[in-house]
Formats: sequence, structure tokens, C-alpha cells
Amino acid sequence: MAELDYALLADYARVDADGTLTAVGAHRTVIAVPQLPAQQVLAAAGRLWMGRREPAAWLELSARTPEGDVGTISAWEVRPGLEQSEASGRVSACFAVAVVAPLSSAGAHALVLSVNDAVVAELPFGVVVEV
Repeated sequence: MAELDYALLADYARVDADGTLTAVGAHRTVIAVPQLPAQQVLAAAGRLWMGRREPAAWLELSARTPEGDVGTISAWEVRPGLEQSEASGRVSACFAVAVVAPLSSAGAHALVLSVNDAVVAELPFGVVVEV
């Protein structure tokens, strides 16, 4: 069963063919915009531990805004990788996905990550209007 090791919010993230995860602007906590509404490119990235012969894990990203919850904004599969292995026979599988987040209000927001239909992480950030 896929288990989340860590997840982070970044300005940009990618996974290379060899499984290396690169994140730029990681752990962003505040997005300052000149006016609302606005749009912001955000990336969610992280690592799962999975069994070598385990089926692909299904990941979904949704959002929480001051106006309420937003349904699935991105969904994808992650297959067991060969990057790292544990003594227990599990292997790591890194993931990265970018989304364009429409920002309609200031305040607390979060990207919500689910693995196989279970919420495993919330990646919070605040939106402020620069004056």
C-alpha cells in the first residue's frame, strides 16, 4: 500500500527520468498578488513508499479556499520506482504536478493531496493583496 513520505508546495517541481525530484521555491507559504482575482502556477511534489510489485497509486489534488472546497483539480497515477529501496522491500516513487490556481480572495488556502482516495496531506498557503 502506497504511503506518503513527504509532500511540499513549490513554485516549480519536476521528476527526472531517473526519479530525481527537483523543487524550486519549495514550502511557499504566502502568495502576494497586486489585485484579485488572480492566477498563480503552483506545484505539489513529494515521495511515496510503495511495494515493488504494488499497483500504481492514484493521486488527486483538490483545494480549500475561503469560499469553500474545490473538487479535484488534478489526478494522476504514480508507479513504484527504483530510486531508493528500504530493507522492507519497498521502493520510493517521486511525483510532481503543476496547476494553475485561480485566486479569488485573500486568506487561508490549501492544496489537498489524496492517495488512493484517502487525504494524506494539506499544503497550506495564504493569499495577500500587495498595497
